[in-house]
Formats: sequence, C-alpha cells, structure tokens
Amino acid sequence: MLADRRKLFAIAGGLALVLAGVVWYAGTTSTGTLRVLVKDAPAEWAHVNVTFSEVRVHRANASEESGWHSLALETTTIDFIELGNLTKVLALDRVPAGKYTQIRIVVAKVEGTFADGERVTLTVPDGILKTTTPFDLPGGGEATLTLDFDLSRSILDNASGWTFKPVLGSIQVS
Repeated sequence: MLADRRKLFAIAGGLALVLAGVVWYAGTTSTGTLRVLVKDAPAEWAHVNVTFSEVRVHRANASEESGWHSLALETTTIDFIELGNLTKVLALDRVPAGKYTQIRIVVAKVEGTFADGERVTLTVPDGILKTTTPFDLPGGGEATLTLDFDLSRSILDNASGWTFKPVLGSIQVS
C-alpha cells in the first residue's frame, strides 16, 4: 500500500514537472528578422522620389490592435528611377516569429522630375499600400519580402495634376 502511494506521488510529481515545462514553453516568444525590399522597372521619368513613413506587418490570428508590428525604416526616400531593376532595403527589424497575413506601407510624399527637368509633387490620395500576402517568419530565422512597384500603373495624370496610387507588380517571399 505504501509502495502504491509512493508510485502515485512520483507519477503526480512527474506530471506536474511536465505541465510546468509546457506552460513555460508556451509563454516564451521567439523572434526572427524580417527584411522588406523594394524594386521597380524604370518608367518615363528622370526621378520619382517616394518618401515612406512607416512599414507595418500584422500577425495572423491576432487582434486588430495587438497584431500590428512597426518595422524600423532603413531608408525613407527612394528614387525608383535610379533604383532601376535593383532592390533596396526599406525596412529591417526583429519581430515575433510566426505567420503574418498583412503588410501596410505608408507613403508620406512623392516628388517627380520629368526628363526635361520640370519638377512636380504628386498627390498621394490614400497614402497606404495594403496587401494581404501571407508569409511565415521562422523563430531565429529570416524572411525577405521583395515588393516590386509598377510605376507605369502607380503614376496617373488626371485633371487635377499628377497622382501616385501605389500598385505592386509582384511580391516575392523568400
């Protein structure tokens, strides 16, 4: 009878240790590095300087408020014509590992220069580029998002002047 009680206490103690380990593990958060790159094929402008003010990503299954993570900007203004078909780091930061389902990029202003040297400020109606391309960020690992802006579809000439409505040609996740 005493041996059965000792066995029962040993099993209960072992289960308590396992449960404590599971609770501890579930409470830890792993992070990974997320790099956001931008690129574009040249349009018919001498310069198109796009100034970004924020890049945010939203974690899957998180609330609208707590799920957003702002990334540190590496570059705020990028001349997409000078960039050509190369890529440039827009944001690079460590964020919690996991699945992400949304990306938002805030465009603060856009200034363009025509081939003849005339400069114009383009209106940015919404100012936010939103995409729902899902990606996974592994714990301790990296993910790179390459956003290929389509300038020929992003720049519009209308009755009130030039407008910039960012259009992505493609998004590559690696």
